[in-house]
Amino acid sequence: MLSDYRPRQPVTVLEEDLVVGIDASQWAVSAAQALIASMTTDLWASTRDRFARLLSRRPDATEDVAEELDESRQQLLDAGATDEAREDASTEWVSRFRRALTRNPALLNELRSLITEHGLEAPASTDGVTQNVSATGGGIVFNQGTGTQTNQVQAK
Repeated sequence: MLSDYRPRQPVTVLEEDLVVGIDASQWAVSAAQALIASMTTDLWASTRDRFARLLSRRPDATEDVAEELDESRQQLLDAGATDEAREDASTEWVSRFRRALTRNPALLNELRSLITEHGLEAPASTDGVTQNVSATGGGIVFNQGTGTQTNQVQAK
């Protein structure tokens, strides 16, 4: 139902005494791409450990996450590392990275490092929001960034 719609809010990260708005979903996609790319390299063991530490909620859970990463890697390799197999693996890890970033925005620096080490471009920070809306044919547009909005429409 449209009235139940709640837009995702950007995560706020403190970085060098500046507040930077980030979209956790964009970072999660880039992180999953870096993860999947690393699964087919000789440096997998060290990369896996870094990703496992980043995704673990508790230090004692790191080994469990590492095992999940190994299982995902094996499935990818068994499928021949095709585009479809990469997409399947990526879907699972995008969600995990998004939850991790939402839970702990301080993970961004380590995540940025992992992304750039794999030759991928980190998502751009968004210091603001730009919204463009239009209506045609007598339509009405209601647009809101944050806060409270009350709309009154008069019948013609």
